[in-house]
Amino acid sequence: MTNTINGARRTGRVTSASLVALALTLALAAGLAGPTAWAAAEPGALPSDAEGFAFLAGHWRVQHRKLKDPLSGTEEWNEFDGSATFMSLVDGVVSVEELRDAQGKPFGGAMRTFDRERRVWSDSWVGVRDGVLQPGVIGRFNGPVGTFTTPDTYKDLVILARGVWRRLSPDEVTWEQFFSRDDGQSWQLTWHMRFVRTGGPSAGSK
Repeated sequence: MTNTINGARRTGRVTSASLVALALTLALAAGLAGPTAWAAAEPGALPSDAEGFAFLAGHWRVQHRKLKDPLSGTEEWNEFDGSATFMSLVDGVVSVEELRDAQGKPFGGAMRTFDRERRVWSDSWVGVRDGVLQPGVIGRFNGPVGTFTTPDTYKDLVILARGVWRRLSPDEVTWEQFFSRDDGQSWQLTWHMRFVRTGGPSAGSK
C-alpha cells in the first residue's frame, strides 16, 4: 500500500450518442425506477432533497482505498487521505466537487447537472492532469443510494463502470466504484471513498 494518489478517479469514457442512451437505460434499469421520494416530483420541478446532491454541500475529510490493478485477480490496495469541498448551485440543479490530496493539492473534481424532465443526474469528472471534462455518467437516487452506470473501457477492455453514493448520515457518506466484464452479472470493487463532514451546511441544505 502507498499514500499517494494513483491515477484519476474516473476511467476513460466510451463516447457516442447510442452509448449515452444506453447509459440512461442502465440507470433506469439498475433498480432505480421503483417508488421513491423523487418519484412524486413532477417533470420540470427542482430536485428534492431526496433526489438531489445538496446533502454534500460543505467540507469533508476523505479516506481513499483504491485497488491498484483492477481486473487482474490481485488484491493490492492503495490507501491515502484527502479532502473534498462540494457546492450546490442553481437551486440544487448543479453540484460541483473539488478533491485534494493530503498535502492540499487538487487532483480532480466533478460537475453534476440535473435533468429536470427525466429526473436524472449527469456526473462528469475532470482530472487535474489534463483538465478535460469527461462525458457524464447518468444516474439517480433511490432512497439514500445513488447509482450511476455507464459503458466504459479499462486497459482496452470493454466494461461497465458503476459509481454508488450512500448517504449513511448527515455527516458521513461513501462513494464506491465498481467494474464489470460480464455485462453487470458480477462487479469488482475498485475504489472506496469515505467522507466525514468537517464543516459547512448540514445534509439536505441548499
